[in-house]
Amino acid sequence: MLVTNTGCNKIWNALAVLGQKQATGKLIIDNGEQQWQIYFCRGLMLYATGGLHQTRRWYRAISQYCQHLKFNASLLSNEELWEYQLLKQGITQEQITLEEGKAIIRNSSYEILFSLASQPVLNLNWHSYQKLTSEIVANLALSPPELKQILEGSQKLWERWDKMGITDIFPEQAPIVKKSVKLQTRLSTASLEAITNQFNGQNTLWDIAVQKKQCLALTTRTLYHFFKQGLIEVRALPDLPSPLEQLQLVYSSTNHSRLPIACIDSTPITGNFLEQILMPKGYKIEKITDPMEGIGLMAKNPPELIFMDLDIPNVNGYALCNFLRTAPAYKETPIIIYTAQDSWINRVRAQVAGATDFLRKPANAKKILEIVEKYLKSKKQQSKSKTNLVTSQSLVLAR
Repeated sequence: MLVTNTGCNKIWNALAVLGQKQATGKLIIDNGEQQWQIYFCRGLMLYATGGLHQTRRWYRAISQYCQHLKFNASLLSNEELWEYQLLKQGITQEQITLEEGKAIIRNSSYEILFSLASQPVLNLNWHSYQKLTSEIVANLALSPPELKQILEGSQKLWERWDKMGITDIFPEQAPIVKKSVKLQTRLSTASLEAITNQFNGQNTLWDIAVQKKQCLALTTRTLYHFFKQGLIEVRALPDLPSPLEQLQLVYSSTNHSRLPIACIDSTPITGNFLEQILMPKGYKIEKITDPMEGIGLMAKNPPELIFMDLDIPNVNGYALCNFLRTAPAYKETPIIIYTAQDSWINRVRAQVAGATDFLRKPANAKKILEIVEKYLKSKKQQSKSKTNLVTSQSLVLAR
């Protein structure tokens, strides 16, 4: 079924129907940029996941309810519903209790339903399949009344969020203190150091609320006057690699035939994000935070593809793109403009400057992989074939 819903009430109607029908499968929800998944088995909700920070949400819940959980990612059967698989693993091995597992499920559902409450338009797609029946652990699921209670709580939080006038800030964003003489004069050295350490751009508002053991709205409200005065800003933060991706990252680190990809961005956060996504898939990321120095080093080992931000201090992004495109070494190299400056004017200017494609920041892992595979799939296959040939020859010689 395909329906367009807005608001928590209509979302609840769809969830309630699935509960009444004792449905098994997954509900895929998207707003055109993000996607969420809610899994059901015989009308009970197994897990809610997806969105910008699927893995950060998992580790945040683990830190709250069962810090002692130790799991083995190599035992995961696949990437889908890996969080529930790990909970099942923890319960089977008697590392966590059933109630701790359900607390994590409730926590994930609460955060996701809050995110959905803020969306003006949502598309809902239901995929029915029975294989989930083998995944379920007895009583490790939420009944329709439990799910409704969580939805009502997330809706109340959103209404409070809206009433406080802070809808221009999202809890997946990370606050960071800006260097300001005004802030230095208002706070003592110790207070300034404390606030700078806490709001360092590495923790989202959800993270900070959990660390402070406060309500999300209260945490954000106490910072809001700093936002309005321009003393603190919020920035997008990439997700962390999932346990399975971390395992793949370790495995791929021994593969020396990885295709090189350059990331030209003033902050290392973007390069680290791309590395987490692309290294497990057989790529190597060259992080360039200083184009004036990095372009020369890049020439020694030309990349197969370039990600480039437009917002680079002391450098005109369009001019840099044009320079790379006209250089013989990069004449055919795909150049992807990866920036938060997304408008039709930016896109046209990027195209005129010679960019191959344009990607809005922050993009999720799926979009990053899609655009890389679009331009490098054939080269990756060629590289893999060469590696296999060399390996086969080595085995023959070894015999």
